[in-house]
Amino acid sequence: MHPGFEALGTVNWMPWPPMETTRVCPYRFPVGTTYRIPTLTSRREFFRLPYPVTSGATLSIEGANYKVGEVSERGLRIVSDIGKFPVESEVQGELILTIGLRCKVSGKVLRIEDGAVVVKLERGPTTYDVIREQRHLTKTFPDWKPLPA
Repeated sequence: MHPGFEALGTVNWMPWPPMETTRVCPYRFPVGTTYRIPTLTSRREFFRLPYPVTSGATLSIEGANYKVGEVSERGLRIVSDIGKFPVESEVQGELILTIGLRCKVSGKVLRIEDGAVVVKLERGPTTYDVIREQRHLTKTFPDWKPLPA
């Protein structure tokens, strides 16, 4: 025991061995703590980025442009002209994000719900692209925050 540490009596206190016996700096030893990793409220595999109403990415397919309401690494929610996409149909095109980044996408229509077409992507934007897009949106629209799913 180090002199003077007997009277501390804190919850997180662990006795330190003298540095002479361990030959290692005492700050490298584990310390008891009350910190716990928070449980996640979302069980989604990929982060979804919803766009503000006045903005959004554009999906370009064979010269036709469609407004995208949400984007993730493995999915899109198309909110314009939804009648052209039957369920299970193949979708290939170019996604143009609001930062100007263009990426090739390909996937299948998963479902049609609430006036939107949900596309499951086999190939799409990277995680880095989605995070850059979120940073751009928060700078462009300071009052806008993505709502949790």
